[in-house]
Amino acid sequence: WRDIYDAFCNAKHFIYVAGWSIDTDQYLLRGEELAAALNNEKYSPKIGELLKAKSEEGVVVNLMQWDDFSSNVMFPGMMGTHDEKTRTFFKNTKVNSRFMGTCGDETNTMFQGQSKKMAFTHHQKFIIMDSPRPDGEGRELFAFVGGIDLTSGRWDNCKHPLFRSLQNEHKGDTHSACFKVSIANGPREPWHDIHSAVRGPEAIHLAQAFEERWTKQGDASELINLNRLGLDNKVTLKTGGGWCAQLSRSIDSRVDCFDPSANRRRRSLKRFEDNADWRTFEERNTKSPSKRYETAAITDVSFSHCLDRKKGRLVDNSIHLSNIHHIRRAKHFIYIESQYFMGSSFMWSEGRSVKCGNMIAAEIAFKICEKIAANEPFAVYILLPMWMEGITETGPIQEMLYYQRVTIEAMYKQVEEALMTKMANSSDYGLKVTDYLNFYCLGTRETSSGSQATGTPTTDDEILLSKTRRHQIYVHSKFMIVDDDVALIGTANINQRSMDGCRDSEIMMASWQPEHLATEKFIAKGDVHGFRLHSWATITGEMNEVFRNPSSRECVNTMNEIANRNWQKYLAKEATDMKSNLLPFPLEYDGGIKPREGLSKGYFPDTKGSVLGKQSFLLPDIFLT
Repeated sequence: WRDIYDAFCNAKHFIYVAGWSIDTDQYLLRGEELAAALNNEKYSPKIGELLKAKSEEGVVVNLMQWDDFSSNVMFPGMMGTHDEKTRTFFKNTKVNSRFMGTCGDETNTMFQGQSKKMAFTHHQKFIIMDSPRPDGEGRELFAFVGGIDLTSGRWDNCKHPLFRSLQNEHKGDTHSACFKVSIANGPREPWHDIHSAVRGPEAIHLAQAFEERWTKQGDASELINLNRLGLDNKVTLKTGGGWCAQLSRSIDSRVDCFDPSANRRRRSLKRFEDNADWRTFEERNTKSPSKRYETAAITDVSFSHCLDRKKGRLVDNSIHLSNIHHIRRAKHFIYIESQYFMGSSFMWSEGRSVKCGNMIAAEIAFKICEKIAANEPFAVYILLPMWMEGITETGPIQEMLYYQRVTIEAMYKQVEEALMTKMANSSDYGLKVTDYLNFYCLGTRETSSGSQATGTPTTDDEILLSKTRRHQIYVHSKFMIVDDDVALIGTANINQRSMDGCRDSEIMMASWQPEHLATEKFIAKGDVHGFRLHSWATITGEMNEVFRNPSSRECVNTMNEIANRNWQKYLAKEATDMKSNLLPFPLEYDGGIKPREGLSKGYFPDTKGSVLGKQSFLLPDIFLT
């Protein structure tokens, strides 16, 4: 947050902001930093005032935010993105604000176009501006991309307070969507998220991504001329920092004006291929087996990709392909954080007709099975929210939980089958699916000491939570680390909405250090390795030496032991301050999926919602997957 504030302040020529939700009243700084900025700094840390001040200086400030269709008919809208508030704030200012919905085109009927506008979103979140070079020699492009919206409820720290910051750091910014509670009484909803900074040549591609969307749905004359500023040349922008990066997106030509050179490359690479080396599944109600994506050689970190064509429109679904590519490259382990986890519906035990065919779950399961057959150590760690944001017992949340559950169950079944085959043909015994594949979530508790709640609990949720004093830490991050040699950070969740290319618009950056890549025997030991260790230390509350070897059985067991200890604290009758937040996911597998031990009636703690989920048929599955 501090870095974004400083970057805004230092911009001299332009600032581009793309977001799902933007709240002009939120502060980028908190605590002592906020007080110091209000007293001493030239610019206000309040988002709206800061952008307006920069535009008054002559900086070109272009802001594009998703236009929530529901906010046009019922303020503030179902999603609470503050789009109408932002529209009003920047009206009659020098900030160029554009509110863009997903939409249909001539390839869609009127009904399909309206459905897309209502159902899908512009989910990209990135910022780019000019910035002084670290060496003081001229200016460069500087960007931020990841899961964080510049909006309410996102600012948090590793303490994840529930009640203790209601009157200071989180005063006026108490977000809670999982329970019916008030700002005065709390608890607030703790937030776990990630953003990344990008400078150098790859920032040009982020600028181009912004320009393409703005040109399609905005006014191209309002864009800055990067060539005139000397900021569109990869040679002059080269940093020599030892990093490489590759941008990928999910978006189509209905909302993006693709660069003509990308259009010419559209068919330069075969996109699908039936490959006998990969396991195939017969899809229900289809005449041919499902197809396999052909990616670049798995020895390459970067990969070639191009635009596809669907129903006459151009489609960029390179986020999906990038994830597949790096999963196939994996030699030792995969670590994932995602807000949703659904896909590979052709593997599900039921509901195979649901249009949720992204390959991520299947590719992970196949990779594990491949390693089991080769007798090579391998581990996958997946961190998700305890449940999707919302009231657990409502129909949409229950249905999303159902789709997520059948995805997880299908993966476990594939791994279990591979283990049974191995034990039947070797001296190995006692192998479990959790030796290779584990799902986790985050949660915290705090005692009443230091509480800043000022009201008297009135709702059922407030009364209950004032006693149990616990809450999931909402995992909103979207990133993947493979073998500690590459980190993929962006806005895309692991679901069909994000991976499809024709549903939500998304953006993601893969980053790696060519001098620090994994080998067949060892994971990489560069900055990605250090970042992953820091991430694990943050969620577990400890820096354990076994974390340095994540593919080992010892590391897997240690992570599970930490999570299980925390689970007992989280469910205990008496609240204690939790300094370690890793929890096991509330589902466990024993030949089939069931609620984790300790859950009353199979419900999430303090709720009436089943952890298994169920189909409700209230909304089309295309909206929820």
